[in-house]
Amino acid sequence: MPFLIPRSLVCATPFTQGHVEAAGAIGEIYYFGQGVAVDYKRALVAYKMGAEGGNAYCQYQRGWMLRDGEGVDSPDYKQALMWFEKAAAQDNKFAVEALGHLALEGLGQQPSWRRTREYYQRAIELGDEHPRENMQHLNALIQKVTPS
Repeated sequence: MPFLIPRSLVCATPFTQGHVEAAGAIGEIYYFGQGVAVDYKRALVAYKMGAEGGNAYCQYQRGWMLRDGEGVDSPDYKQALMWFEKAAAQDNKFAVEALGHLALEGLGQQPSWRRTREYYQRAIELGDEHPRENMQHLNALIQKVTPS
């Protein structure tokens, strides 16, 4: 029998009592299907509650899901951008890197190589090594289009 979280617990108790970390845990359970079927809509609701409570991880996860269109009818880049910005303001290195991707692709905003570089550099400073490779690809792209 799958592990189910009582509706009263999901919809009221942890969030209204200020336990935003519980929202992230519940989001994880539904996002990754830990003991339950994967349910992106429920994960998105749980992450929203944690995100609105100020939890940077929940803000990042909500942004990720909205960017990828998980739990919604279609991607919402403007909302994703907003949640990534909130998480980045709390130094969530993954949200900062995600902002770099959005700036590069112009998703939810005008594309900007300058902002992309700034976000990748900040993510590196926060301890995320993955943007180093992204920065190399960005530099190669700039060199291709810049006249010699």
